[in-house]
Amino acid sequence: MTLNKISRYEIEKEIGRGAMGVVYLAHDPVINRKIAIKTIDIANSLDTVKRDELTKRMLTEVRSAGRLNHQNIVTIYDYGEDLLPFVVMEYVEGESLESLRKKRGKFSLEELYPIITGIASGIDYAHDMGIVHRDIKPDNILITKDSVPKITDFGIARILDTSSTQDSGIIGSPSYMSPEQILGGPLDAATDIFSLGVMLYYLVAGEKPFSGGTPHAVTYRILNDPPHPPSSYNPALTLHVDGVLLKTLSKKPEERYKRAGDVIESLVRAHARPRDTAEERTGNMTPAKRNILSEISHVDTIIDEATTTLRRHAFNKKQKR
Repeated sequence: MTLNKISRYEIEKEIGRGAMGVVYLAHDPVINRKIAIKTIDIANSLDTVKRDELTKRMLTEVRSAGRLNHQNIVTIYDYGEDLLPFVVMEYVEGESLESLRKKRGKFSLEELYPIITGIASGIDYAHDMGIVHRDIKPDNILITKDSVPKITDFGIARILDTSSTQDSGIIGSPSYMSPEQILGGPLDAATDIFSLGVMLYYLVAGEKPFSGGTPHAVTYRILNDPPHPPSSYNPALTLHVDGVLLKTLSKKPEERYKRAGDVIESLVRAHARPRDTAEERTGNMTPAKRNILSEISHVDTIIDEATTTLRRHAFNKKQKR
């Protein structure tokens, strides 16, 4: 069936499909602007009671996400129900970070800094507002023609996560899920930090830290296996960068960075540090030795960050006096 209109919005074309439904480019004749509309197609597969539960949850999450007003977050304008529940959002003319990565391959850290700095700013803003995204991944980062990153789908992942349609299997993006998300535990900012770490690893290493032939194989590795250091896939990365990314991917939430901005600051510092040995400088290091030294760098990173935090607390305490 071809849709020409949803509520008052005039459909121009389909521009994407996701786990929950279809995204359309549309026109708002009242305000005279282009907008994006995401329909919640899974609602059609539910009985009346479950559909009512879903739409109530949808409205709650959209209201929450609608409070976000940040240059690096896609703005939500409206919510409604026509043939299907739908969300009206800011239309971003550009492409996803995933699409960009497929075209360009691995990114250097220098290329990534302007993009990931904006992403981190948006994530930290949302966390300060008490909102966790739950599905940070390159597909959910839109890059404008001016190279400004915008995070989309705040609130959507929570609806998927709590949907009663999840009787079996895994819905969502298992490669980017934190261990506590897989286990169904309480989620806070730390889960987005983990997903950010997976995304950064993927963008600079060209491989995901946890891979497998099936979603369950992927989640098993997330829960049980340490990732290979990203420099084992991209020797241009230093062991210091390994340490930062491995800390971000810690199995335990309390061992990760507290804020997305801290991840980026640590990456900048790590990337600026010189390579320690001739082997590392030339890239002629055996995988086993690189793994061992990356683990040492991981521990050094944790110690460095703990020391920095203590110094910051001491300075603030002194200032208060």
